[in-house]
Amino acid sequence: MSGLVSYGGDPSVTVARSEIDRITAGLATIQARLTDELQPLAQLNGLVHHLQLDAQLPETLIRLGLQRHGCFVASESYFTGDARIAHQFSSIADVIHSNPWLRKVIPKQVWVGLAAGVGVSAFTNSNLTALGVRALVGEIPTDKLGNAISKLPGGEARLIPATPSAVYQNPKSLNGLASRLNNESGNIRLESYQTLKGRLVVMYLPGTADWNPVSSTKAFDIRSDLELLGNGEKSTSYRAANAALDAFGVTKGDRLILVGYSQGGLVAAELANSHKNIEAIVTMGSPIANEEIPSEVKVISLEHSNDVVPALSGETNPMTENWATASRHVDVNLGETILKAHGMHEYVQTAMLADDSTDSGLVRLRGEVLDNFSGATLLGAKEYSPLRAAS
Repeated sequence: MSGLVSYGGDPSVTVARSEIDRITAGLATIQARLTDELQPLAQLNGLVHHLQLDAQLPETLIRLGLQRHGCFVASESYFTGDARIAHQFSSIADVIHSNPWLRKVIPKQVWVGLAAGVGVSAFTNSNLTALGVRALVGEIPTDKLGNAISKLPGGEARLIPATPSAVYQNPKSLNGLASRLNNESGNIRLESYQTLKGRLVVMYLPGTADWNPVSSTKAFDIRSDLELLGNGEKSTSYRAANAALDAFGVTKGDRLILVGYSQGGLVAAELANSHKNIEAIVTMGSPIANEEIPSEVKVISLEHSNDVVPALSGETNPMTENWATASRHVDVNLGETILKAHGMHEYVQTAMLADDSTDSGLVRLRGEVLDNFSGATLLGAKEYSPLRAAS
């Protein structure tokens, strides 16, 4: 099992690669300006001044050079090869998206070849598929598609009470949270705890249960995926999640933690914008990079570098004080498809690695999320089967 790499969540490290490049460019400008002062003609502008400057410049230039080199080493070490390749792919997609005429200039055979390459890589142990998807999503007007889908009839949701799976003691780890998300059932699970700060409610949101966009009866279907790309509040899965909160009796005085897998993570991100009492969300394999999650909400995103689903956002997750992303590469054996990297079982393993991580940002947010369960007493659990209401 490959090692874990994480970023974000550390208030002292919130710099992006572009910011490092900007600082490096500024240092280069200063270095060049001071170098000009050493030229013979510059000495005509005040002999005493330049004698003093000449005495200090050599050491100053060396220090500036070391600073520039330090920025370069930091950026090369911090940002992995995969991230740099993804950035290049994204840049290409941005150029094509901003210049529609390029789509006509680029021969159809090129697009076919690229699609074929991505398809072939689905059966390899490479990250090319996820990187390619992340870049090419910029070509698709997903927001317009999602808005169009959400206008179709049949967006209402209904819930059927289901028998809760085994009642667990309060979770003490990210692995504990991930293990409780019973994606096989497709049910929404809610648990309530009594804590010193009042009642805490944890909601577990499943992934896509049906890939049929036409005749599905499931609320968490492929159509809801598309609806979430447009106006998320009109998606059936979002409405089902809200209905589950109401059915469980959640009030504004309760604190909420949301745990979502795949589409469930998208729903969690949407809920964070409409419910002010959400403390944190934990997502697994969810394309939430473009979601405008309130800055005060703690976010832990578990992703796999060769999972195509998180790549559907077309972006990489931001690196902010309250958002930590932890990622690893899932080994794909001969005969297996890259879809293995999206398996819930693999994300449970990743959550276990995240519990053992010593990366400062992840450690900080992991502690703040799990501290909510300190001294907590489980009050009860309920599950609901989310369905699409008949139109």
